[in-house]
Amino acid sequence: MDSVALYLRLVGARVRGQLQYRVSFLLQVASSFTSTFVELLAIVILFSRFSDLAGWAVGEVAFLYGLVSVAFGLTEMLGAGFDEVSVLVRTGEFDRVLTRPVSTFVQVLAADFQLRRVGRVAQGALALALAQRWLAVAWTLPKALVFLAAVLSSASVFFTVLLVGAAICFWTVETSEAQNVFTYGGTELASYPLHIYNRWMQAAFLYVVPLALTSYYPALYLLGKPDPLGLPPVLPFLAPAVAVVFFAVGLLVWQVGLRHYQSTGS
Repeated sequence: MDSVALYLRLVGARVRGQLQYRVSFLLQVASSFTSTFVELLAIVILFSRFSDLAGWAVGEVAFLYGLVSVAFGLTEMLGAGFDEVSVLVRTGEFDRVLTRPVSTFVQVLAADFQLRRVGRVAQGALALALAQRWLAVAWTLPKALVFLAAVLSSASVFFTVLLVGAAICFWTVETSEAQNVFTYGGTELASYPLHIYNRWMQAAFLYVVPLALTSYYPALYLLGKPDPLGLPPVLPFLAPAVAVVFFAVGLLVWQVGLRHYQSTGS
């Protein structure tokens, strides 16, 4: 609880600092919104030429895209500190992190909080609103809970990828570009139906980085669509469990990396 209180206090200070210059902050939010709005626009343009994508209509793809975009926006907002671990390691500043009587995980998590990423979250929410208008999804309490679990679980998976990428820096110093394949690349891939990809990509996002289990399968349930891959029908409801297990593995990698950390001597 002390760590949680400290985290909230540090993040609160960062948020207040970012809001000191209101015009600059609003411009950053607008930039975050417009830079990702192009992705939604690309979906609309695609469906202006084609009636469907492997059996998915424009509203269904927009729904899946919005779910993934909101999740990734939350990750960018909360997990930005782990993107800076390579800098801390390279400059030797991570030594200071280790000497403080606070969890290294909490310190890095609180090191950066990008409130401007609310622009991406808003853009994802816009995609979901358009999808709802096009599809008129009949919401029930179970569906609302599955949707909320899917967003939070997908955000957790994205966050775990950042965590593992940061842990790799303890061995390599620099962040591996492979991380971006599963964050920014994963956002692009998970925004479209999984079954349009070949088998090895399906396997990668089902069993290695389980974004499909936390976004695509819940979306199938919410949209009332059959599973073209024929996997067990319980999968849409396993997103929270998958996210917890994946995060536990990521946290273990982080702890192992800490034990192997050696100062660069900078």
